[in-house]
Amino acid sequence: MRFAAVSDIHGNLPALEAVIADIAARGVDAVVNLGDSLSGPLWPVETAERLIGLGWPTLAGNHERQLLTLDPAEMGQTDAATAAVLTPQVRDWMAGLPPRRNLGEDVLLCHGTPTSDRTYWLHKGSRGAMREADEAEIARDATAHA
Repeated sequence: MRFAAVSDIHGNLPALEAVIADIAARGVDAVVNLGDSLSGPLWPVETAERLIGLGWPTLAGNHERQLLTLDPAEMGQTDAATAAVLTPQVRDWMAGLPPRRNLGEDVLLCHGTPTSDRTYWLHKGSRGAMREADEAEIARDATAHA
């Protein structure tokens, strides 16, 4: 099976449309969305409506969790702006997104790591000072699953 993984769309509908066109040209069997789909200053509701229509398996990332659980006063500027425009339909869709799911028997999908939607798996450091994780760092967050 050939699958495409998309992630961190952050409400950028034109970029999503370009990715959809590229995926279609590659003969992919399945597409999965790893989350952080809406939070951004662009088109969060329109992006949600497009994703809902596509029906891709979609996960909740840290921004979906934050949008649904934090008070707007506790949110960053981007999440607060996004939360203010979300419709009940979009909120219901987000509330139904799982944090992890299996794709077949051998692939575990998650946003971040299997145990945290906020932990970077393949990169370490902080904003502005990120580096690629080494093999030992990646292995610490790896998991076997059934």
